[in-house]
Amino acid sequence: MSARPARSSPLSVLTLAVLLLAGGAVAPAAVAADAAPTLSVVSFGDSITRGASSCATRADCPVNSWSTGSAPSVRSIATRLQEVNPDSVVTTANYAKSGSRISAVSGMVTAAASAGAAPDVVTLLIGGNDLCHPELPTAADGYAMTPAASFAASASGLLRQIGSTWPEATVLLGSMPDIASEWSALRGGPAEAGWPANKLCRTTRGATADNVAQTGDAYAATVAAAALRTQQFNDALAAACSAAGPRCVWDGGAFTASAVSADIVSTVDYFHPNARGQALIADILWGPDRVPAWAAPTPASSPTPTSTPVPTATPLPSATPVPSATATPTATATPTATPTPTTAPLPSSTPTPVSTVVPEPTVAPTAAPSSTPEPSAAPTPTATPTATPTPSAAPESAPTPTATATPTAVATPTATVIPTPTPTATPTSSTPTPSPARDTTTPTARITSPTAGSTVVGTVTLVAVSDSDTASLVFWTGSTRIGTAKQAADGSWKLTVSTKGFPKGEHEVVAKAADRAGNTSTSAAVPVTVR
Repeated sequence: MSARPARSSPLSVLTLAVLLLAGGAVAPAAVAADAAPTLSVVSFGDSITRGASSCATRADCPVNSWSTGSAPSVRSIATRLQEVNPDSVVTTANYAKSGSRISAVSGMVTAAASAGAAPDVVTLLIGGNDLCHPELPTAADGYAMTPAASFAASASGLLRQIGSTWPEATVLLGSMPDIASEWSALRGGPAEAGWPANKLCRTTRGATADNVAQTGDAYAATVAAAALRTQQFNDALAAACSAAGPRCVWDGGAFTASAVSADIVSTVDYFHPNARGQALIADILWGPDRVPAWAAPTPASSPTPTSTPVPTATPLPSATPVPSATATPTATATPTATPTPTTAPLPSSTPTPVSTVVPEPTVAPTAAPSSTPEPSAAPTPTATPTATPTPSAAPESAPTPTATATPTAVATPTATVIPTPTPTATPTSSTPTPSPARDTTTPTARITSPTAGSTVVGTVTLVAVSDSDTASLVFWTGSTRIGTAKQAADGSWKLTVSTKGFPKGEHEVVAKAADRAGNTSTSAAVPVTVR
């Protein structure tokens, strides 16, 4: 990532002028040290990006923000950018607003642009309130969620707006928070009463739009609708990011696939992520590499040394004013006393300056190896000495041979030094090559308990095994999400659930595994019967 060069202050310009007037030489390093380049991070989103409830109260606590926060325990995106760009100064601005749905973010972008924001990195994490806000109206489908089509339209328009406002900025786009996984992890604690009391995530909890709890088929259908809407929101975000071009970096659904456990949730409201949860989000959006390709510093100033001021020192050919030493022909004043015809041989002594002129320019073209045609242009100076016969045309005035100073125009070959900057084109973008190869290997999962054909009643523990690089594992039956498993000490993934709310009869249970790179896979189905 190339940092924006710092703007020179009037004071530094004045100081430079004074030094130049005083005849002092200013070293390039001194000018470069005037101010460090800057990198700007600007964030948009909702209460998660504001760090709400991550401190001791329900208030926003942006110091813990996964994007722009400065808390050492979080190591935000801005903090990590500073670590990998030590020669730059990272600045931040957090325009996220608690309670925002995706339709409100466009106004945040407009406000940031009006305030003069010029980000190098834009972060966007949005969508939780489109599933969970207590004031969401009942849509045409009967559920209290933002319709999928409306969300998709907002997502595509928003990413276009960000791209047109800051076309050079990198956009880090996060997937949806896994609300269903969080609800499953927190049930049985304070959240079980707190979420319904605040009308949070009605559809995800299986409640009606009027916040009435449901059971049986109605409960299962409502929970399935929330799971489907989460996927639809993710699909819309991914499509909008793809349309925005290569500067938009999508997390591949990694945030959604990350398991939510009680230890990363605030104990203030039992809903928002605590500082540890904020750190997890920063980990996911930063990616698995120590330095992601989008964050890698680029040696923007490395080509400048190739502008080698040394060739400018080659005005040494202009030292060929040695021909001005042809003032010695002024000694030809003595021939003026002699008959005019006898003076004709003496001007032939003037070729001595010509001999000094011809070799010197021919050295200058050889200094420009990059273009072989230029040396062939060097014979043009040798043509200029042919002007020396003109003095012989005026033998009566010997001072006119001082016109042989015109060979000093041979300094024009010093212009042939200009082609030397062409080597600066050679450092073509060789640095972007170290782009990390994307992991495309899918994890595997297999359910080990209950076994196929088992009958379950009351409480049941679902167990699955998966690869070592698996980041999360979720149990499903049909389109209904059962819950996110936790990894046990033996490496297996376990989830204990109540069969209450599931219709009696046979169900096929599958385990969906996801790794950090966003690769997913589904296990073979295991049929069980609920009694």
